[in-house]
Amino acid sequence: MKFFITGGSGLLGERLATVADPDDELILSHNSNKTPDTVKCDITNHDETYEAIMKYDPDVIIHAAAMTNVDLCEDEIDQAYKINADATGNLAKIADENNMKIIYVSTDFVFDGKKGNYKEDDATNPLGIYAKSKYDGEVQLKQNTDNYAIGRVSVLYGWHQRSNFTTWVIDELRKGNSINIVTDQINSPTYADNAAEALFKLAKSDKTGVYHTAGNDLISRYDFTLKIAEAFNLDSDLINPITSDKFVQKAPRPRDSSLNVKKIEDELDFRMETCCESLKRMADDEL
Repeated sequence: MKFFITGGSGLLGERLATVADPDDELILSHNSNKTPDTVKCDITNHDETYEAIMKYDPDVIIHAAAMTNVDLCEDEIDQAYKINADATGNLAKIADENNMKIIYVSTDFVFDGKKGNYKEDDATNPLGIYAKSKYDGEVQLKQNTDNYAIGRVSVLYGWHQRSNFTTWVIDELRKGNSINIVTDQINSPTYADNAAEALFKLAKSDKTGVYHTAGNDLISRYDFTLKIAEAFNLDSDLINPITSDKFVQKAPRPRDSSLNVKKIEDELDFRMETCCESLKRMADDEL
């Protein structure tokens, strides 16, 4: 199969390329973060996006590009909606007009965090601009095509040239720096390799709709950080537990946005890993 992947120079885009089947053809695209294996495609530019996709005529579009800086989205509202919402709607139109399936990578932040262990059909209630713009992307996707799947991830992590939560923890602890981590924010941390495998599974199936393609845990940031330290043989005494009220962030965060992954496991016979399983994979990949 042939895949056109937005956000190809990002963490998930790179891991999609890593776990892809040898027989698959991947066209990885970038906007500002050019890498040797990516083609230029500004997803906010309709004509450029259309021309780039039609040049390669893929079977499936995997839309992994996004404005993911949660706090920056609060300052650059128009840009957040332009990238996360409107560009998604445009990609869905292109896919629909050309008989392509589209997979959209969304987020646990579409939920308000009052319940946790969210299933795909639970009511959404995004809190901040990042969350609202990503949810608007889901809405525009559904409005413009029926041949779609949405994969929601949570605290995406893995090896990449740009830092993410897990690599930041590893770097700080290896330097011997003390870090403050909140105990009252609960998520389902998602190893990018495992998420990439799940997205390919969705893309190659006849399944449509929403799927939680996240880690198989309901775990606080603090407890997850302890598991990072354990997996990489780092000093957990450097990890200080704090509560969210002591850690000022511009954008509101859901307290418990953990995701239930039973649907994808049951319907596609696919295993979403626990953070212990994924962190072991990540540690082994570094060796």
